[in-house]
Amino acid sequence: MNLTVTRRAADYLYKLCVKCSTTPEQIEYYPQKTESMWGKKPQAMPRAVSPESMGISSAYVEEFLHALEKDRHSNMHNLLIYRCGKLISAASAPGYSPLVWSLTHSMAKTVTSFAVAMLLSDGTLTLDTPLVSIFADELPPIVSPRMRRITVRHLLTMTAGVTDVGETASVTVKDWKRAFLGALPASAPGKRFFYNSMNSYMLAAAVEKLSGESLEGFLRKRLFAPLGIRDVFIEKSPEGIAKGGWGMYLSPVDMAKLGQLVLQDGVWEGKQILPAGYVREATLPHVRTEEGYGDYNYGYHLWVARDDSAVLFNGMLGQNVWICPRTEMVIVSTAGNDEFFQLSTTLRLIAKYFGKGFSPAPASLLPNLISLSHLRRAEQNFFCARMQLPLRRRHEDCYSRRRECPLPDRAYEIAGVYEVEKNNVGLLPLVFRAMQNNHSPGISRVGLSCDDKRFLVSVTEGETARVLECGFGTYRWGELEYKGEKLLAGACAAFMQNEDGEELLRIDLVFPELPNSRRLKFYFHEGNRVVVSLSEAPGTDMIDAVLGSLSANAAVSPYLIDIVRRHLSDGQMLIRLLHCMEPVLYATAQTEGTAQGELPAKEKAVAVRRRISGAKIRR
Repeated sequence: MNLTVTRRAADYLYKLCVKCSTTPEQIEYYPQKTESMWGKKPQAMPRAVSPESMGISSAYVEEFLHALEKDRHSNMHNLLIYRCGKLISAASAPGYSPLVWSLTHSMAKTVTSFAVAMLLSDGTLTLDTPLVSIFADELPPIVSPRMRRITVRHLLTMTAGVTDVGETASVTVKDWKRAFLGALPASAPGKRFFYNSMNSYMLAAAVEKLSGESLEGFLRKRLFAPLGIRDVFIEKSPEGIAKGGWGMYLSPVDMAKLGQLVLQDGVWEGKQILPAGYVREATLPHVRTEEGYGDYNYGYHLWVARDDSAVLFNGMLGQNVWICPRTEMVIVSTAGNDEFFQLSTTLRLIAKYFGKGFSPAPASLLPNLISLSHLRRAEQNFFCARMQLPLRRRHEDCYSRRRECPLPDRAYEIAGVYEVEKNNVGLLPLVFRAMQNNHSPGISRVGLSCDDKRFLVSVTEGETARVLECGFGTYRWGELEYKGEKLLAGACAAFMQNEDGEELLRIDLVFPELPNSRRLKFYFHEGNRVVVSLSEAPGTDMIDAVLGSLSANAAVSPYLIDIVRRHLSDGQMLIRLLHCMEPVLYATAQTEGTAQGELPAKEKAVAVRRRISGAKIRR
């Protein structure tokens, strides 16, 4: 039992959820994602061919898109469908683009395993190489007999048996390698499947130590460059080592290339990129997983369908590369779903439409221009209705030409600066902040302003004000920076009424590089009072999974849940977590002028609007 990790994890959760601390960090913060896609020139989008040319009906693909949009559990961002290496359908929700790199979460594990495969091919490693032999000069004073038996194979199949140094260690201890090597495995290596991202971290550390270069540098030379993958970012641990099991950013278009590489047994444009025979070995079901992991068993850092119909790269919250060798199909999805592992209605819809029961025509179908035009229209408006946006003639994202959006008169009337009561709420989604260990001093002030034809929102956290332009009916784009970490962000505003008939201003924030998004709702009351409610997706449906994870790990980390329960009952724990995911802030309009650099006060904004209206009348 690693008591340090357990105690710090409990303290972290208690400070964040119970004390509402603005400084729950257990280790010193360090910036990780230090660049965004803002201002980067996009790669070329692959040309799409008709599904009929690949033996599939356009109407059938359109039906599948509508099924995803009707599924309340699917919060899709990007969807790409390939057959025989040809793109037949590309659909993205408003604000999202398949050309923007996005956080893959555990999909990174599969990519890390490709680096391991290359070292196996080089003869630098074998599957039976003991982990301790790789780090012989870095071992802690006491190493358990079980730890000495862990091999590369055990790490690849998630059967190393280490359970007490897992994902929580990433935000509670600095020396991840030492913590892992000093752990006492709960079971003998090879006996039990236990999904632990630190297994992948140790593989990444092994690649870096044996190759003498960073994981990103190694993969750029041996994998990414041959496949034409340019835009990649891999986060590092406090030790300066690639995280390996998460923290990798790839665009959906580039994810599809990796799926196609697996489909082609590691061959790309006639060149053997992955070792010959490795893909066949890696995609065997080496471990039978429990039903709680969904419809897939496990190979070498790859998921294998229980019915052997498909292979999967999977990251939590809906990041998937689904590969069906029988039909030569690759389907890429990125999303912000409330899901872990393969307990996914999205994956089950993919399997329903394109899995074991599906057979494309053996030859090209006759062209059907009407069906194809309906499909392309469905792609353009993918998830518009779910996001309560009007249908449009073309998809809009950060690369689209800027569209004019007249400001409603109400936007000028609500302009002002609002002081917010003390809190530990940040503009960035809580889940992302917690994973990055990048916490907020709390929102202290919110400003709303109209500048010519622009609607601006300023959010001050601590002493730092960040300004975003919002479109009405469309997104406006910019970059947010938090302690050195940068994110591409889009904002879209709308005035509407809630179910009780109250007027509100809704602002949707999307972060195309993340599965996470934010929604702010402003309610304006008499006496210059404003109530701001915040929510995020994935949202409160994740709480059951979080509490379930705590309970499931109680057998191996009994103190973690006990420490939290000393302060909270199960019901109070749920309420606190709900508050963290969907906080409500109370604010009052600032009446004594405006701080330097802040947005203009309400009276000034109204005067600006009157002047603009008068100018229009005179013309």
